[in-house]
Amino acid sequence: MRYSLCCFALILGLGAVLPAGATPELLDRIVAVVDNQVILWSEVNFRVLLELQERGYRQQPGPEELARLRQQALGEMIDEHVLVLKAQKDSLQVDETQVEAILNQRLQELKTSMPAAELNATLERAGLSERQLKNRYRKDIRHNLLADQLRNQLAFRLYVGRKDVEAYRQAYRDSLPPRLSLSKISIEVKPSPQALERARAKIEEARQKLQAGEVFAELARRYSEDPGTAANGGDLGCFKSGQLVPEFENAARQLKPGQVSDPVLTPYGYHLIQLREKREDEVCASHILARAPMDQQDRERTAAQLEDLRRRAQTGEDFAQLAKTYSEDLSSAQRGGLWQVLSTDQLPSFIQPYVGQLKLGEISSPFFLEDSGHLLKINEDQATIENLVREERLETAMRHLIEDYRQQIHIEERLSEDFLHQPSLPPPPPGK
Repeated sequence: MRYSLCCFALILGLGAVLPAGATPELLDRIVAVVDNQVILWSEVNFRVLLELQERGYRQQPGPEELARLRQQALGEMIDEHVLVLKAQKDSLQVDETQVEAILNQRLQELKTSMPAAELNATLERAGLSERQLKNRYRKDIRHNLLADQLRNQLAFRLYVGRKDVEAYRQAYRDSLPPRLSLSKISIEVKPSPQALERARAKIEEARQKLQAGEVFAELARRYSEDPGTAANGGDLGCFKSGQLVPEFENAARQLKPGQVSDPVLTPYGYHLIQLREKREDEVCASHILARAPMDQQDRERTAAQLEDLRRRAQTGEDFAQLAKTYSEDLSSAQRGGLWQVLSTDQLPSFIQPYVGQLKLGEISSPFFLEDSGHLLKINEDQATIENLVREERLETAMRHLIEDYRQQIHIEERLSEDFLHQPSLPPPPPGK
């Protein structure tokens, strides 16, 4: 789930709310100096916000957690500046065309994740113009690309063989390694055929009345089981690509203004969709929803299907092939279930109970998150272990590179509550 910027704007904005009697905080501060470069308080907050979005935080972090995240973000940003300075010393450069392509992609993802008015209000609250937001993104992208070049140079010198892989397996035979490569199989809990049949019959009844001349909005008030829109005649407002489930969006975009769709099945039930307006980047629609409710038996049926897939994988069938055939998470299914690589000490809380007790190569019991059931496997194939060993050695080499170059430049950290409320000081001149 991608969080919109507004969810954390008040705690991360430049004008944070302070306890009664506290000294007002200035709009921005220098919180670190790395040679001739500075890191601003607002830049640290921006980095924390991106981290919260990426990790899918579902509630505001408390003051202690927020302070920890800021300190962690500042440490990472200092390391990045060190790497940038080292890259510049080595005459490395980035392709500005690539920078702009990545920037445009990120901005598009941001704009499709929230309405334009909400984005503008959030930027205003945080004291950022869209141009400043672009500059923040652009700076991070350049830093990442330069760091990647340094990593690639170091990686070119690393060799990992079969003995290294076997040593890794032995080292983590009874414990989780520092990083986990996870694959998954996901199956949605679906309503029973009987529930689908009842929902289809109800939506067909509404459709027949519509064809007989009744008004769509009036039918929505009588028939729709969407409590958020029924009273307003089924009005969903306007939405951009990615804001609603794909089945609904695809059907809506195929209509012409005034047209009504055939019954459309989504995870919520059956819909009749009326397109009211089609704009350049969004469509405006109303709908009538007949729900197909799910019960415990539907959940048990999905659990049994997942347990059968788990048994088949444990008795010799290829987990990757099973994922390609049965997983309903298309992005990972196309990669044979390959999901992501996570640090063991930063496992999201929602999967910790299911993988925390596993060993290399083992598969979790079925578990549910919202309306989907899942299996997770800790990958241990030759290629995966080679990559993990290489990454581990590469991180060590990068850390040595950073520490060595830190000794050659001036670094000053100013992230403390006392310092933040002192008059701002200019950065020292280069080399001081």
